[in-house]
Amino acid sequence: MTELFSLLAFGDAGWGDELLRGFWVTMALALLTAPCALAMSFVVAWGKHAKRKWARALANGYTTVFRSLPEILTLIIIYYQLQSLLNLAVGVFVPDANISLNAFAAGVVALTLVFSALGSEVVRTAYQAVGSGQAEAAAAMGLHRAQAFFLVILPQMWRHAIPAFGNLWLILLKDTSLISIIAVNDMMRYANMAIATTREPFFFYSILALIYVALAFISGQIQIVLERRANRNLVGGR
Repeated sequence: MTELFSLLAFGDAGWGDELLRGFWVTMALALLTAPCALAMSFVVAWGKHAKRKWARALANGYTTVFRSLPEILTLIIIYYQLQSLLNLAVGVFVPDANISLNAFAAGVVALTLVFSALGSEVVRTAYQAVGSGQAEAAAAMGLHRAQAFFLVILPQMWRHAIPAFGNLWLILLKDTSLISIIAVNDMMRYANMAIATTREPFFFYSILALIYVALAFISGQIQIVLERRANRNLVGGR
């Protein structure tokens, strides 16, 4: 057992420093994707309630496509094809343009597309749970639409949306491991390197499992705090 844990040593003697670097890459990917996906979720949800038919069709098509595709397929398409599309589009204005898409950036884009499609349904459901009566009451008080949304509707939406967004965050944490297939040095890629060298798959995969369980536990505690804060002004709220 001591020999196994020595494999986690830092420096040339073990893989501890590599796994730590991979951990920070994993967290950076999740923490960059989450706010981007959240913002896109509101944009897509707004599109679904837009007055213009083309906006509703575009938003619904976006959701249908990226909810249907497996995350790994979306990642591969973005990584291998988005760069070509960008060069084609920019080439119209700048001949011989050569845009290089970083693998990490491709991972952020792909996961943002997937989780904004899922998140838009959370936003839509939360908005429906609040009800149109709140917007009408805010208008009656003289608030314009932006004030009504940010001061009246959005705080109430969070109360309904936090549990679902908490689940999406956990799924996002797990799906970050997919970027190892496009040669991003995250925890999974470093673990596979370590396994190829040491021939100890059970040990390194067990370490990864413990890390992901710990992240899920910490995320769950943060979610509990956010839910209590969102419910603190409710009658009988905790």
